[in-house]
Amino acid sequence: MGGVRAGTSRSAACAVALLWGALAAIAGPVVLAGPLTPPAAADVAAELPAAASGAEPSYSPALRRIRVVDHNIEKRSGAMNRALTAARKTGAEVILLQEVCWWQADQLRRRHPTWTVAYKPERERDKCMRGSSRDSGLLGVRRQVGNVAIWTGGSVGLPSTHTFTTQRVKSDRTGLACVAWTTIVRHRACSVHLISPTRRRELIVRTKQAREVRRIAAPWVGKQDLVVLGGDFNAEPQRATMNQLYRLEGVGRFREATKQRLGGPDCRCRQVTGDGRRAKVDYIFFSANRSAARGFRSLRVVKTSSDHHLLIGWADMDVTERS
Repeated sequence: MGGVRAGTSRSAACAVALLWGALAAIAGPVVLAGPLTPPAAADVAAELPAAASGAEPSYSPALRRIRVVDHNIEKRSGAMNRALTAARKTGAEVILLQEVCWWQADQLRRRHPTWTVAYKPERERDKCMRGSSRDSGLLGVRRQVGNVAIWTGGSVGLPSTHTFTTQRVKSDRTGLACVAWTTIVRHRACSVHLISPTRRRELIVRTKQAREVRRIAAPWVGKQDLVVLGGDFNAEPQRATMNQLYRLEGVGRFREATKQRLGGPDCRCRQVTGDGRRAKVDYIFFSANRSAARGFRSLRVVKTSSDHHLLIGWADMDVTERS
């Protein structure tokens, strides 16, 4: 009987060990999405896809909610302040601004030393002239206007600018203002403002500039970076210009934050963002390589003193490390 009991005990122990091993295999590794601002922490969730027939997935996506504020402020400090307030209230870690005067960008840097701020001067406008004894330094001459990209999570991010080879006139320096940082994976956020005139030649130039956005972002997406792109594209969703950005019915690599809580394909829907024409020309995009199939994206549109509306968008993004 003692031998039977011993055999029974060993069998029970083996069964328990096998059970714990099976549970560990099902649970898989725990993937953390890195430190978050308090408003965003509750939105992080690990998503384990249902097992399909055949090979198991190589990784289990961990979703992190990325919040973005985008606004063409039309050189108006009141509109810029609304964007900063919206970013603070929503816990946005990315702020993308267009039509920002040099002194406004300088003000952002001085007042927010814990942020990473990139400024891309694009052209000169008399509305940006301002009397000041402060040397503008690297921000250039006192008539410059351009784009700003901000990461609010720290001052150790990497700012960069990228100038398009195609310009409307020789004096223009249209391009991207970008910031990069790493939280589990490499993040990049860029602000853009494509040219606005609508004559045939300028429509062609605008589409070429959108193609350059795709070309610049392609290596980042190819390296599995998480890319956020926002700004004033001066083109409605169904225009050929936007084919360069949209993954849906286009050659782009981005999915849009939309008013609908979409977990599936983009709709390329018409949605008024202002500009005095009741048209949609402003967008927030997230790279499709990190847009989880079951992750939601959403967008709010808010009126300000600018002739463009303020965009508040977010998306649940896959932040799993990939080899």
